[in-house]
Amino acid sequence: MAQDDPDRIGILCASDQPVFVAVAERLRKFGCTVRFFDPRSTISRNHLDGLSLLVNKQVFPVTLPALGHARRAGIPLWNNLPATIAFSSRLICQRALEEVGFRTPTVTFEKPAGEYVAKDYSIWSGEPELNGEGDFYQELISTEPVDYKYYAVDDGERIQTAGRRVTSKLYGPKRFLGRARARPTLTASLRRLVERADLRGVGVDFVRDDEGRFWAVDLNLAAGYRNTGLESAICESICASLSDP
Repeated sequence: MAQDDPDRIGILCASDQPVFVAVAERLRKFGCTVRFFDPRSTISRNHLDGLSLLVNKQVFPVTLPALGHARRAGIPLWNNLPATIAFSSRLICQRALEEVGFRTPTVTFEKPAGEYVAKDYSIWSGEPELNGEGDFYQELISTEPVDYKYYAVDDGERIQTAGRRVTSKLYGPKRFLGRARARPTLTASLRRLVERADLRGVGVDFVRDDEGRFWAVDLNLAAGYRNTGLESAICESICASLSDP
């Protein structure tokens, strides 16, 4: 990478997000220039032009025009635009999870008789709520209040995965509990999702029922990757994205 002509990378992410701050520091050591953009604010085309890559870690409706401009201007995105738009719909996310082999809860458009999780159609419209109001309702799987979060990153050579256990946000603030062990069936389907949707990075949330079965309950392109040890893989993935045709 020539020092007199560095790659210029924009990251759609809060500038204090710890994983991507670490990734940015690695990229700078490789000779790249890195700038964070607020994903909740309009991004000027003048700021986009000249970028070598836009890492769309987190996206809101206000930033979609910037992604469209980047695509028309030939500026590569880390996660492709069609997938970014499609997976802003929670119902499309659920269908995609089913298609790659994950078990998913039943969805209804009227409140079920038992306990449920209320969700809005769009990922940016609000957090899921236990027994609340929503656009649709997902069956509540009988389980302890723990989420299993698995992540996949395509580093350009292979798809790396990692998992962690956290307390469920349905019952209070999220808290890290520890690493989740590799589960071949889950990681195989996770890799299949990355390949079919042509993704660079993705997170999937699971709950484990009383019989030990895992249910996929959320898909997240805006994953935080905290406590996963995937910083190096994300950096390699971004570098590999720079050379994509």
